[in-house]
Amino acid sequence: MSPLERAPPPHRRARSKKPVPRQDRLTQRTLFLRRMRKSLKPGLWLIGLGAVFVIGAELFRSLPAAAPQPAAAVAPHSGFGLATLGADLGLRISKVEINGAGSLDPAVLDTAIGVKPGDPALGFSLGAVQNRVAQLGPVQSVTVERVLPGTLVVDITERDALAIWQTMQDGHVQFVLIDKDGAVIANQDAAAAKRREPGLLLLSGGDAPKFAATLLAELKTVPVVLAHVVAAQHVDGLRWNLILKDHAVVKLPGSDEAGAIGQLAALQASMQLLDRPVEDIDLRQPGRLIVRPYAPPAPPAGTNQKNGAKP
Repeated sequence: MSPLERAPPPHRRARSKKPVPRQDRLTQRTLFLRRMRKSLKPGLWLIGLGAVFVIGAELFRSLPAAAPQPAAAVAPHSGFGLATLGADLGLRISKVEINGAGSLDPAVLDTAIGVKPGDPALGFSLGAVQNRVAQLGPVQSVTVERVLPGTLVVDITERDALAIWQTMQDGHVQFVLIDKDGAVIANQDAAAAKRREPGLLLLSGGDAPKFAATLLAELKTVPVVLAHVVAAQHVDGLRWNLILKDHAVVKLPGSDEAGAIGQLAALQASMQLLDRPVEDIDLRQPGRLIVRPYAPPAPPAGTNQKNGAKP
């Protein structure tokens, strides 16, 4: 075979090149924002540190230099402390929300709280407000909460009135409310309480509050008797007289008064004794019932009692 007739060299396959991924070009806006974020980071750190320094300095300045002054002596708007700083930022009381104060005098309660709309939200002590409100007579417990930016919430639980006690103070008759422990509930209007709760009994006797809870508990177990009772008198520190709606008096014994009240309920069921026009019902002696009716009216003056004729 001649050189000219040599077979052609085998064809070499060209290597396939992978396509180069197309890179998205960043827009000028994106590049600008990235540069701004990078440049702002040190500035934000400086601003944050500056705010911490200012607040810390104001807190330090608000601390008393010597002995602490009483809360009443510190004016709520004085100085340029944290309260003023917060007020300048808009932290002012816009609402005082009071819950559970059904019988408290609103003016007395407002004075005890001592905070009104417009005052700096950080310019008073929650503990001081709580202590002042807790000292009011009808208050059993109180919680005070500051809800920023501008709400003060005062939640009050009042003491339940057990009865009205008639007593003497400085030679004058006074009507006061007592609780279940026999303690006087101060700063309360007994007449207003009676209008709110018509079932409150009137008690009399120097030591009546001490024994009131026991008597009321015994009467509540016998509603048919309690419905006729409007007052109770503790006699000689030993026993009770019950005064009924028609002014009849039920004399209870010094011992086992619960048994006597149960006997009274049985008599009411059998003969409606509590609805009869009698002057008093005496249950002081065990096993005996003495009922005294009203005395007949006296005859008119100048009348012959024997035959009813005038002399």
